Amino acid sequence: MSISMLSKISIALALSSLTVPALAATSGLAGTVTGPGDTGLPGVTVTVQGEEGGADRTIITGEGGAFRMSGLDSGSYTVNGSLHGFHPASLEVAVREGETTRIRLALSVATFRDTMQVDAPMPHTTMEATELRESAARDVGEALSRMGGVWKVRKGGIANDVSIRGFRQDDITVLIDGARVAGACPNRMDPPAFHLDFAEVDRIEVAPTTGRMEAQGSMGGMVNVVTKKPGAGLAADVSMATGSWGMINPSATVSYGTDRWAVLGGLSHRSGEPFADGSGEKFTETANYTDAVGGVDAYNIDSGWARMYFRPADVHELNLSYAGQRSDDVLYSALKMDAEYDNTDRLVLGYRYAKSGDGTLREIRATAYGTRVDHWMTDTYRTTGATAPRGWGMGTNASTEVIGGSVDVVLGEVTVGVEAYQRNWDAWTELGMMSYMRQFSIPDVNLEALGLSARWRHEFSASTQLEAGGRIDRVSTRADEGKANTDLYFAYHGVRDTSREDVEPSFSLLLVQRIGRGLDLTAGVARTSRAPDSRERYFGLERMGVEWVGNPVLDPPVTTGAEVGLTWSAGSGLLTARMWADRVDGFITLYGQERINMVPGVMNPSAQTYTNVDALLRGVSLDGTAAVSSRFYLSGNLSYVRGTKDTDPDRNLTSGNLAEMPPLTARLALRWQNPRLFAEAEWLAAADQDEIDTDLDEVATPGWAILNLKGGITFGRWRVQLILENVFDRTYREHFSYLRNPFRSGNTINEPGRSYAVTLGWRL
Repeated sequence: MSISMLSKISIALALSSLTVPALAATSGLAGTVTGPGDTGLPGVTVTVQGEEGGADRTIITGEGGAFRMSGLDSGSYTVNGSLHGFHPASLEVAVREGETTRIRLALSVATFRDTMQVDAPMPHTTMEATELRESAARDVGEALSRMGGVWKVRKGGIANDVSIRGFRQDDITVLIDGARVAGACPNRMDPPAFHLDFAEVDRIEVAPTTGRMEAQGSMGGMVNVVTKKPGAGLAADVSMATGSWGMINPSATVSYGTDRWAVLGGLSHRSGEPFADGSGEKFTETANYTDAVGGVDAYNIDSGWARMYFRPADVHELNLSYAGQRSDDVLYSALKMDAEYDNTDRLVLGYRYAKSGDGTLREIRATAYGTRVDHWMTDTYRTTGATAPRGWGMGTNASTEVIGGSVDVVLGEVTVGVEAYQRNWDAWTELGMMSYMRQFSIPDVNLEALGLSARWRHEFSASTQLEAGGRIDRVSTRADEGKANTDLYFAYHGVRDTSREDVEPSFSLLLVQRIGRGLDLTAGVARTSRAPDSRERYFGLERMGVEWVGNPVLDPPVTTGAEVGLTWSAGSGLLTARMWADRVDGFITLYGQERINMVPGVMNPSAQTYTNVDALLRGVSLDGTAAVSSRFYLSGNLSYVRGTKDTDPDRNLTSGNLAEMPPLTARLALRWQNPRLFAEAEWLAAADQDEIDTDLDEVATPGWAILNLKGGITFGRWRVQLILENVFDRTYREHFSYLRNPFRSGNTINEPGRSYAVTLGWRL
């Protein structure tokens, strides 16, 4: 049977399974345990105590926080929920004979309050620290790809980028504790989510465009990473993971806190060799690497972080944090160069005022931050650099800094905010074929943004909530005139511009309606935009054959989108179906531009550059979870996105398909769990993707299906976990077969073959 056929069968199986979120009701309890943002919490210990005594019964929630306990006698019970890092919660319930009582238990964070919280009913998905601990992923992008509507872009053994509903790169805003961290590489070797370690993370919130007004540029959605906060007393979390291809990942986090102050610190190391696909071929064997790469790891990363919190009064909180990451010899076979080093520093200062009770002023949240990334990449380990005079034939030195802050003030039902930041991006490139002439490929560009926002949230009744938001952003970009290659701009675009200012409004409207019988409706519309980045507008690189040139007159892309979602909860099951469409006016895409002006020194007849084109992205998703019994849990998701663009033969845009659009994908997982043990089987599948952008020489990808297994045991403070991925050692690759220039190698990377990971952890 072909992999394509297996993938179609798997997707059909996932769909049929998810449409039945719960079994018929029996006498007992069922429901979900939720955390911040009203999202389900897996791994919660739920204990049920009878009013008339008897032995307590304990279960653990599954994915989405679902649980089910049958066989209870009629009567009154106390339900207790507990999870490390959260305050325990209790609920008194009554169970009737022959009925299943459905409950929802909410846990609040037991640490210092988060600097940034989800405080609106907008649809979003959360990955909690408990799920990250069970993941074999090497980075945030790979971990998030298990979510419905989220995919990853693989370039090597680590540093996977994120795609949300077909949007990617700068269409998505990534925040870490409210701070923007940008990648320095023009080819996104180091996407924003790469610049932190799993051991830092408490939860990751992923939200589409609709309803998001917190951050400028969130045209395609937002990823908000919330790092760990210390609790009361002394706590420690130590972990050691090892696995296939020399993977090793020790980490430790220690904290101590009182009611008024707390400190936290942590260290982590990640390294591993190049992985092999199902055929046994390493990803370095499919590109132009020399034998010298044989003794080099695929990645070698050290991270450290420290945080301090101070609460001078009950309504005030201050926090200060620093995180640093040092990466060496990170290999990217999908690109022409590898990172010899990639260093990150992140400093965040936060303040929060929160007041309960009457009064107009409810809360103030303020964040100030500074982040920096330094990046050096060459082809030292490639055949192109083997005989070069400097030991490398091409090299790029890039750095980026972001300094900014935001303030949100909650005044009753209204939240007003201001955000301001400046990003500097500077890069130079030297090519052996150009006699190592230094070219300022990104000419020291400053992007300055100032945004004002307001959101109004009102509960018309217990079943009807409405949120309306508006925002206006002024964004200016300015390149160093002494570094910008204006000859290239003029040769291919007829301009010599080195600065631009854009002012764009945004709005959102979101309705949450409880229909009844366990059915909730979410509907929203939004208009959002982003400014073209420094690479898209001002990149300049002369090469042999075809130049690579930015377009200084690019317009900001503007998305007008609509989404409808239905959530059905019955018994211990939860099923959410969403449908969305986004019309993008001025979507930024690549194209080939012929030279229009003769300029001395510019010899090539054409260049690869950027242009605006109107596009349409639409899709559907289905997410479900159910506690089939007190020990078995079923969960999964199904997602599909279709992206098209207007054609324009005059600009060599003849294909109606957008590049890098994900195909129909599915995930289905069956889990058995008791308070000490768990075992899970996970089936992942994707259909063929032949709706490709031939303008960019995108390559079709066949469908695939794989099986993953994992299990673990907890005894006292210790835990042991074993993960086996791609059990049948399939050879396959995901759909991102085209990677953006200027330094793509044309090589497509298969996913890892059969691999294992073992983790030993201890917690105080």
